Amino acid sequence: MGLRPFQIVLLGVFASLAVFALIFFMLYQGSITTEERKYGDSVEIWGTLDSTIVRAVLAEIGQDDKAFEVVKYTQKDARTFDLDFINAVAEGRSPDLIVLPSDSIVTHREKLLAISYDTLSARTFRDRYIDGAEVFLFTDGIYGIPFAVDPLMMYWNRDLFGGAGLAVPPASWSALQTTVVPALTRVNEDFSIARSAVSFGEYTNVTNAKAILSLLFLQSGSSIVSESDRRYSITLKSAEGQALSPADAALSFYTRFASPSAAEYSWSRSLSNDKLLFSSGNLGLYFGFGSEYGDIEGRNPNLNFDIAAVPQDTDATVKRDFGKVYAFAIPRASDNTSGAFAVAEVLAGSQASDLLTTGLGLAPVLRNLIAAGAADPYRQSLFSAALITRGWLDPNPRESENIFKLMIEDVTSGRSRVAESVDDAIGRLELLF
Repeated sequence: MGLRPFQIVLLGVFASLAVFALIFFMLYQGSITTEERKYGDSVEIWGTLDSTIVRAVLAEIGQDDKAFEVVKYTQKDARTFDLDFINAVAEGRSPDLIVLPSDSIVTHREKLLAISYDTLSARTFRDRYIDGAEVFLFTDGIYGIPFAVDPLMMYWNRDLFGGAGLAVPPASWSALQTTVVPALTRVNEDFSIARSAVSFGEYTNVTNAKAILSLLFLQSGSSIVSESDRRYSITLKSAEGQALSPADAALSFYTRFASPSAAEYSWSRSLSNDKLLFSSGNLGLYFGFGSEYGDIEGRNPNLNFDIAAVPQDTDATVKRDFGKVYAFAIPRASDNTSGAFAVAEVLAGSQASDLLTTGLGLAPVLRNLIAAGAADPYRQSLFSAALITRGWLDPNPRESENIFKLMIEDVTSGRSRVAESVDDAIGRLELLF
């Protein structure tokens, strides 16, 4: 039975509508792809930073940029992050971005995408970020888009200082040695320490011993490690015309505070952990990262303390601090490297990095944010420290931690002299590269 004219016309109308709908859908999908999917279908970020803070920032950005809804963050355990990431890459389930601390660049360099200087020039990078962020610059490209730095700070107990007649914390190492230590330290007749000025000299009960020694190395003029064409060199012994190498001088200074025969004697391995001791109000100075402020305050809300810049040498012409710089790095195994780079640029921009660093207790690395300053005095202290903060190319943070431990304890136990201990440490570090 043939179709009636009315049915033929109706079918023609439906066919026309279907073709029109198909064309409209294709055009609409094209607009979504270019406008609302500029980061791709998904961008997965892994890191060890607090997920509550990071996800809140992602949500804030997503309110104005709907395409950002494809960005997800997963917080990983800092103790297993390296292994989790290595396994994910090997199994074909790599994240698109990782939050990379500067001391892990060497560990993961071969698994990361080097951003070409044609994409982001070295000149633009240096103009945009503080000097310490240049740890991510290599001859073959940029291994991360930096957004934050966690500088080492000097925490001081205002009540102990006031009780000893000291108005301000030490600005120089000589002031620490000649003024603060004698005023605050109390040593019993049996050489046990009743009260300590500063927790220098040992390793096991000093929370940030490696960071403190790194600070002293950097201040003495050593870069610790240098790199050229993927070859790494230990520079701890580099010193022209000096009686002691930078490393020897730094290690000798640090360990003097644990020697009962030294005028600086203020610490021993029999004491409890320095962070706990400071939080309880029984330690004059604690050297910790800026991000530790909230933890210390939470441990003892009644503790009357403040933070200050780390001391410098009295005759220092260049100031130095040590810290960790954080960046968003792109794994080579990512399925969405272009989207990952676009997301990293957003998260390292002024708005996002300001939100992230404020929430995490870190300092920004953008020069324009630091130049604008901060109303909060604590945050402003971090800003000032950020400008002089440097890191170093650590071959393996956990393994080098043990090397620093041996370097310190070989001296304090009397097993080795300072120069011998440093030589041994250099040999062990070289084996890690």
